[in-house]
Amino acid sequence: MEHLDAELLSLLALGEPLGTDADADHLASCPMCSETLRGLQHAVHVATLDTAGIELEQPGSQNWAAIHQALGLSPALATDPLSQPSSGPPAPETPAAPAAPENPAAGQARPNHGDGTKPAPIPLRPSAKDGHGRPGLWIIAAAAGIVLGTAAGWTAAGVLGQAGTPAPTSTQSGPASTVVAQTPLTPLPAHTGSGDARVEQLPDGTRHLIIRLSNDHITGFRGVWVGSADLSRMVSLGVLDNESGSFTIPDGIDLAQYPIVDVSNQPYNGNPAHSADSIARGTLNPQS
Repeated sequence: MEHLDAELLSLLALGEPLGTDADADHLASCPMCSETLRGLQHAVHVATLDTAGIELEQPGSQNWAAIHQALGLSPALATDPLSQPSSGPPAPETPAAPAAPENPAAGQARPNHGDGTKPAPIPLRPSAKDGHGRPGLWIIAAAAGIVLGTAAGWTAAGVLGQAGTPAPTSTQSGPASTVVAQTPLTPLPAHTGSGDARVEQLPDGTRHLIIRLSNDHITGFRGVWVGSADLSRMVSLGVLDNESGSFTIPDGIDLAQYPIVDVSNQPYNGNPAHSADSIARGTLNPQS
């Protein structure tokens, strides 16, 4: 099967119309091209997201615990650095070097206004469209670069337990885990994805939620949650990028109080809350 051209997928991610009916039919029936397009759309969303007003949260200590375990660091480094108060006097500030002129050829710095304030910086981003009214190639290149950077970020997030990583198999070495709960995942109306979920516990008490869910044609990305029985409280565990993934369950989560496993269709709108559009759901049954 011949897949859609990468440049065409990039243009589609930027909102350009499909070229032909044959392209539209291929995109509707090809999971690989559809997944590539979703990744590019996500990259464009991240690149154009207005971060003003978005408040960053301090990561929980379970993230550092996952990093510590994954990298095999010494016990002396087990304490979360963000939980330790800073000590000692602040480092002296290094005088900033004079700023280079924005236009080296001109060799002149922009003057200050008479009231002592500096003029607004000159935008360095070129026009979003070329001379023919089409998105410039710089956007396509930027989108491709962001996709690669996003992929690297997802890899790092997988180490932190915030994004889905391939589920471990029996051929992997390491401490034996015990299945403490499991459930089938049943598709909800308007969705077809189904699978199962199980909770595995390592000898050190670390718990992992292992998700297996078939692909479903959705418009966003798949978020993984555990929730209370009445769904009034939901805790996000990360993003399911593949048909299977492993997610670290924070130590403070009591699965007796959060027995629901939910996979949602999350839109690319920057809102971290549950979208209320669930793909599949199940209730964990403790294993004796």
